[in-house]
Amino acid sequence: MELEIKHRKRRRTKKRILLTMAAVLTLFVILSLVLNANMRPTMTALAEARIRSVATRAMNEAILASMRDEESFSKLVDVKTDESGVYLFKTDARLMNLIAAACSQDAQERIAALGEQGVTVPFGTITGISFLSGKGPYLKVVFTPMGSVKSEFRSETSSSGINQTLYRIYLTLTASVRLVLPGVSQSISVSCEAPIAEGLIVGDVPQVYTNVANEEDLLNLVPTSPP
Repeated sequence: MELEIKHRKRRRTKKRILLTMAAVLTLFVILSLVLNANMRPTMTALAEARIRSVATRAMNEAILASMRDEESFSKLVDVKTDESGVYLFKTDARLMNLIAAACSQDAQERIAALGEQGVTVPFGTITGISFLSGKGPYLKVVFTPMGSVKSEFRSETSSSGINQTLYRIYLTLTASVRLVLPGVSQSISVSCEAPIAEGLIVGDVPQVYTNVANEEDLLNLVPTSPP
């Protein structure tokens, strides 16, 4: 009789332990699902910001690396002049294509290498609790390039003083990468632009110069007949 009572007590104890473990496990699962649903948007946004920063830096470094050959860039723009000054800026299309291709390839390799390393996001930051911001553990987020890095040139002219025009050529690189998280796969487009060549077109300085800021000032210059 005594053994049977002990056996019943043991079964009750085991049953209570199993019920407690099941309750704790259920609570843990529910808490994990709630935290995951609440923190996933924050984590995705932080990871996207860091990936943009890393990819932009990689493309900037690729452009700077290609600009080390100063001789090539000095041949990029051919300036034609005569007695009156500069009358033509002529760009070397072949050289521009070679530079663009080299920059694209270099940027592609840099982004791929950084993507394998990934970026880290502190867990404390994505919880939204202020005193935990910036504190670990750190969660690793990887990203992969999607296709090749695209490149294109853009020219711009702007005023740079009295009868002077500044001519610039910009190189724009655009990369598409995919952010990879548990349950999240998001594509990100990152662009980077940098001036790679410029020149100043200088004309004759006029005897008289009037700076008209708006239409009202222009009307004030028009003589009117007395009433």
